[in-house]
Amino acid sequence: MLWRGRVLAPAAAAALLFTGLAAHQAPEASAASDGWTLPQLTVSNGVITDVTGRTVLLRGANVNQLNDYAQNDPALPTVAPLDGTDFAQMAALGFNVVRLNLAWSALEPTPGAFDQNYVARIHTAVDDAKANGIYTVLDMHQDAWGKAVGTPKGQGCPIFMQPGLGWDGAPAWATLTDGWTTCNFGGVRESAPAVARSFQNFYDDTQGIQGHLVATWAKLAAEFKDEPAIAGYDLLNEPNPGLRDPFSAADQLGKYYQRVIAAIRQAEHGSPPHLAIFEPSAIWSALGIDATPPAHYITDPLAVFSPHLYSESINVVNAFPTIEVGFKFALDAAAKYKVPVWSGEWGWFGDPNSDAAKVDRFEDQLNANRMGGAWWSWKQACGDPHAVKGGEPNHPQGNLNPFACPSGSPLGRPAGYARPLSRAYPRAVPGSLTAVNATGFTGSGTGRIEAWYPGATRPNVQYTNVSDLTLTQVPGGWQLTGNTVGSYSIKQS
Repeated sequence: MLWRGRVLAPAAAAALLFTGLAAHQAPEASAASDGWTLPQLTVSNGVITDVTGRTVLLRGANVNQLNDYAQNDPALPTVAPLDGTDFAQMAALGFNVVRLNLAWSALEPTPGAFDQNYVARIHTAVDDAKANGIYTVLDMHQDAWGKAVGTPKGQGCPIFMQPGLGWDGAPAWATLTDGWTTCNFGGVRESAPAVARSFQNFYDDTQGIQGHLVATWAKLAAEFKDEPAIAGYDLLNEPNPGLRDPFSAADQLGKYYQRVIAAIRQAEHGSPPHLAIFEPSAIWSALGIDATPPAHYITDPLAVFSPHLYSESINVVNAFPTIEVGFKFALDAAAKYKVPVWSGEWGWFGDPNSDAAKVDRFEDQLNANRMGGAWWSWKQACGDPHAVKGGEPNHPQGNLNPFACPSGSPLGRPAGYARPLSRAYPRAVPGSLTAVNATGFTGSGTGRIEAWYPGATRPNVQYTNVSDLTLTQVPGGWQLTGNTVGSYSIKQS
């Protein structure tokens, strides 16, 4: 995340042929205990689909509870515990995806290592999510390069600068600052020269550090290559542009993406591939737009463009772009790659009471553009650098399960966020999804339909060309299933 401490005013064969893997059989779908199915995902005609030929909307939240943050306050935990109850609660909101924030520093704590204890924790999280009908995106998370790019206590800073916190991402051994200062301007972590220098050394592959991350990704992909409940791999969270101008920075980022996708595909050889999720630089999260990697670097048929859409929340200019214009910028950028858009992060609004209307507007845009995204975030502990940076005794940080700090007492889930985030939506529908709005959706295709409706009251739905329609009550709401042929519609009255 960028600048978070401050307050700112279809058939299966066709799908496999598309991916160039017609020789593979579609993996058996995972099935959660409540009846949701999780076939492996792919991309068809610029849309995220599953291997049964259904259009899939991935909506959920970021989970940072396996991340490896710097301990800026020794008295406070940096993450909250993660267990199956978290995923059950997410399922009760209708979520079908988590973006699981992972740390390079924990995966490769020493050069060449691959920490099996940490990998086991990832497996547990993926299994718990799957048991609740939730896909997992494995996200190589970083903020301000890593834990080691923090200003040591007691060390002074140059004039007009202030000490920087340690954050998360790269291990200390891969942190090459060349002695540049870790202090920053105005508390903006990305402005620290040491952060930019570390990123530039990464792009330049100084001492082979980029190669190390590429190799770690290959090992991780090999670990999960036969798991259909893995939605895909988010290749690097909010990468800093380093020391280059925007277009040169975009070019060097594209080279990294090309290299890491090739390594992942080699690691997955013999198994159906997963989505390759790539981001623009961190500048997009601040400005709502940025130069993006040249298209010749992003040629993988399962690529997905994933800008973080923070319009009207943490963008530097709070009123621009608007939420609606932010979506247009994202779709225009994705058009040059001919890939889907999925927003790996969004949210971070200030007040769940006054900002609920903004969350509804964002959900309206997800529907209008038949997209998904992951809210930032599910939980943040009081020692998380985002909360430490806030500097306030009660700093809930815009997440769905805020804590009072420093006590760590739960504050309760804010209805202003939970209500719009749990709105009804089609999770997976046969063929093409032609329209979605707050009351229903239309599409065209043959197969099994799955949709979510929140609340205790059985939804009253009208439908056409849907047989065997069933509404099953599940924790938090209702699961709609049925079978479609040709053009179909579902409308809630």
